[in-house]
Amino acid sequence: MTPAHRLRPATGRAISARAIAGASALLLALAALAGCAPSSASDYTGTWTSDHPAGTSLDLKDGGQLSGNDGCNSLTGTWTESKGSITFGALAATKMACADVDPWLSKAASARSDGDTLNVYDEAGTQIGVLDRK
Repeated sequence: MTPAHRLRPATGRAISARAIAGASALLLALAALAGCAPSSASDYTGTWTSDHPAGTSLDLKDGGQLSGNDGCNSLTGTWTESKGSITFGALAATKMACADVDPWLSKAASARSDGDTLNVYDEAGTQIGVLDRK
């Protein structure tokens, strides 16, 4: 029978407890360093707001989910980033009737960031609004 401190893998070679402990320590060190790696979060991730109309906001979350408000209606949907801009998936919005409110954000199809400013475009590529990073 093989001593308790030696294992025999399929190769038939014995592995010492010291080798297993060393390999375990190396794996733990690599796992710890992985936590120090730069975040893969997008520059677009975060909350963007506007006062036109008051209460307009867009929260872009890691993983491509979004939520927001166009000053009247709540919004939810998805977004993807490619080549320096973002594209919005179909946006779902509540249908409240708010007098004198332009629900422009619910018509967003894409956006590009200029630092702390998010320029928002409709399906035709026309700029329909601007949001500022909060």
